[in-house]
Amino acid sequence: MKRRIAVLAFAMLFVSQGVFADSGSALSEQIVGVWRMDPRTLNSSAVSSYQEDGTVTFKLLPDGRFSVIGRISTRMVLKNDQTFTDPGCVGEKECTQDGATEGLGALFGNTIYVDWFDAGWIDDFFKVNGNVMTGDDGNGLIRLVKEE
Repeated sequence: MKRRIAVLAFAMLFVSQGVFADSGSALSEQIVGVWRMDPRTLNSSAVSSYQEDGTVTFKLLPDGRFSVIGRISTRMVLKNDQTFTDPGCVGEKECTQDGATEGLGALFGNTIYVDWFDAGWIDDFFKVNGNVMTGDDGNGLIRLVKEE
């Protein structure tokens, strides 16, 4: 919660100072489009989660911010004798769940901050380098590659 408040205060400071990237800037235009997430594996003591299919789509808004849609499919495999109790997975040892949310993005230099609307999604900072974005959402490293 403290991180979210600090990040929102930081973003509000930049909004009030008008420091968002110019909506016509080359980097803003480069970001627009669909970015595919490289597959990643997240491990805990009880479950391995395989995020094998994910995309983040950016659309430039007139004020220089971005409308962002994130979508991810996660295959979870339990490591013990338990079964899932989540809706749609009850009684299973392996389950795939799809998730999606929207958010707002703001560009600061070559870093884009995404504030996801769904409280279950951890906000992201991505460093932009050409057609690759990298970041860490608190669960692990994320690498996005722009689709051509």
